Amino acid sequence: MPLFSNLPAARLTLSYLLHDPSSVLPHAQVPTFLFLPLPLSAALPSKPSPQVRALVLDKDNTLCPPETNMMHPTYLTKLDKIRSSPEFSHSSHSILIVSNTAGSTASAVHEAEAKALEAELGIPVLRQHPERRKPFCGPDVLKYFSDHGVTSNPAEIVVVGDRLGTDVVMAREMGAWSMWVRDGFRNPEMPGRDYRGSLAKMEVRFERLLRGGLGKRAPFPKGFPS
Repeated sequence: MPLFSNLPAARLTLSYLLHDPSSVLPHAQVPTFLFLPLPLSAALPSKPSPQVRALVLDKDNTLCPPETNMMHPTYLTKLDKIRSSPEFSHSSHSILIVSNTAGSTASAVHEAEAKALEAELGIPVLRQHPERRKPFCGPDVLKYFSDHGVTSNPAEIVVVGDRLGTDVVMAREMGAWSMWVRDGFRNPEMPGRDYRGSLAKMEVRFERLLRGGLGKRAPFPKGFPS
């Protein structure tokens, strides 16, 4: 896969890095999806903790290895715990998968991948508009949650994914909270296997520089009282 396979996302991320670098930083981070805390609200940097009613999940290198649907049993168990938690058990539509593969285009491959995920997980997959792929599909995500009576407030949504330039930037654009899966997908039986590409590894260095070296912090979601 080309290093910059999503050029619009790369341009937006570069613009943030040049003019507002704090906006590419996540509000919280975990090594892998298996470490996602419950309740999610307790891990966010607001006191008192914000209300969380909806969750956006990335797929590739967050829930499973890139460009596959190979779900490890421990990840399925974690998903079940999240779905049954008080933050998300109130609605079958409170969790949405937003991927730049499954459901991202009208191609037969991406549609088949989305349907397979929905059948296996029982979690809906967003069908993205071809001109509004992640990180630009925030309005479509908000419409989904609003149309299904989950929430119309983006500050009640948490976006979880392994990429700063798509998942975290999407959360910033839509006014939601972000949770960064820093190390991507790791098979508990082979924890040393790293599925991250060159750009994802570069993002780790950028994050470390911005947060540790320059003392930057992610701004609260737009409209959320700081």
